[in-house]
Amino acid sequence: MKKVKIVCNTSPLIFLNSIDKLDLLEKLFSEVYIPNSVYDEIRKKGEKEKILVNINHLLQKDKYRLYVVKNQMAVLSMLGRLHRGEVEVMVSYLELNADFALLDDLLARNKAQSMGINTIGTLGLLLLGFKKGYVNNLMSLIDQLILKGFWISEDVYGKIMETVERLK
Repeated sequence: MKKVKIVCNTSPLIFLNSIDKLDLLEKLFSEVYIPNSVYDEIRKKGEKEKILVNINHLLQKDKYRLYVVKNQMAVLSMLGRLHRGEVEVMVSYLELNADFALLDDLLARNKAQSMGINTIGTLGLLLLGFKKGYVNNLMSLIDQLILKGFWISEDVYGKIMETVERLK
């Protein structure tokens, strides 16, 4: 069976942690990679977001790995409008021959997709978990995300509601 790899950015990890769904990553993927710069961002935000303890706990499991990007020149050449974590996710994806890059930022997703990178966001991950039976209360979780500052357009919210109704 093929191992399915995902490389994660900071904000999706923070949002998944905020709704107690970090474990969804290990249910959906064989290998979960966190680039060093993403981990550094989590360390800086960890106290406020209460995520550092959870991430450190996950990194003790076999499926979770910190990743050091090898091609630092590629990272440096892409910095500018994108954050270092987003860039390291993209370069890590390519170096690891990963299956998904977990990114929420639209600019980062567009750049990644222009490079042939298969992206998924927090909502897509939750929807995938719903389809696979790991998430029962999808709309409630999305509402919790919104209350915690996650932005979603009314159009996307409506489409997800339609999908949930169709899949029930």
